This record gives sequence, structure tokens and C-alpha cells, in this order.
Amino acid sequence: MKTKDVLDAFELLDTWEARYEFIGDLSRELLPVAEREKTDANLVKGCNTKTWLTGDLTDGDPPVIEYRADAETPLVRGLVALLLVPFQGRTPEAVLETDPRDYIAKTGLAEHLSANRRAGMEHFIERVFQIARGLKGG
Repeated sequence: MKTKDVLDAFELLDTWEARYEFIGDLSRELLPVAEREKTDANLVKGCNTKTWLTGDLTDGDPPVIEYRADAETPLVRGLVALLLVPFQGRTPEAVLETDPRDYIAKTGLAEHLSANRRAGMEHFIERVFQIARGLKGG
């Protein structure tokens, strides 16, 4: 799913109940983390709910990052899927140039999350960038 698709859906869905259902549906788009990858090294530090994130470069031309993620709860899996939309399938350089603040602001998500979940969201995005920095130049 593309950023525009998510923002269009959020515009069409006029209640947060419907938006949360959509977020839950997004979790089905997550590429799974293998059980062997569910290690402390792949845990997103600062998240209250155990959340794993890892990524590798594809063999494409140019190589792009394929992020894989999982979380202990369905809601957090959906939030993770939502947050990955602007980054998934992009080069490390493009990921590092992406500022997700406008995307997050347009969804209105930050205003509808607890302070703990907002902090977790920031830690998750930092982990996205950390992976991209590690893969840059390849």
C-alpha cells in the first residue's frame, strides 16, 4: 500500500472506530519476522509492547529495503504496518530522506494515541532509520 492510499482511506473513513479497523486490516500487509529473528537485537527499544523490526535489501535494481515486523498485539501490529507504509520498498537513501511527520499528522494518529504509544511510535521510526543507515551502501 502507498502513502496516498492510506491518506485517502483515512479521509474517507469518518470515525476513529472505522480507522482503527482499517489499521487492523493493514497488519495483514506486514512481511513476517521469522521466529529465529525475534531476538533482543531486533526488538524496538522503548516500545511497551514487544515489537520486532528487521530489514534486508532486495536483489532489485536498485536494491530496496524489505522491512519485516511483528508485535505482540493486533493493534500494535496494525500501527507498525501503518508506520512502515512511507518506508517499505524504498532505497536506504530514500528512507533516510523521508520525514514521516507530515504523513503522521495527516492521519491524525498522534492525537489519538496515548503518550506511551506516541513514544513507542518515535522509537519505532528511529529503528526504521537505524536499519536504513546500516544497509546504506550495502
